[in-house]
Amino acid sequence: MVKLNVQKEFFHNHKHNQKNLELNIVSHIQTTEIKENVDINKLLNRIKIDQGYEKKQKVIFFFLGILLLSSVGTFTSILG
Repeated sequence: MVKLNVQKEFFHNHKHNQKNLELNIVSHIQTTEIKENVDINKLLNRIKIDQGYEKKQKVIFFFLGILLLSSVGTFTSILG
């Protein structure tokens, strides 16, 4: 940890004030010694689940579009 003394100057009601501030700078370089093993089967299963979820969303969106078109068609045929 590195400590720096920084002077902050500001004007308030046309008076010059100075304050000393201490800044604590923590180095962002940290070493991680713990390595975790990644199970490829878990990753592949997650991808398959995500793809299945996307397929379901596409099917639902498609059928909602067809329902909307058919309802607009029946509404216009009733009024026309």
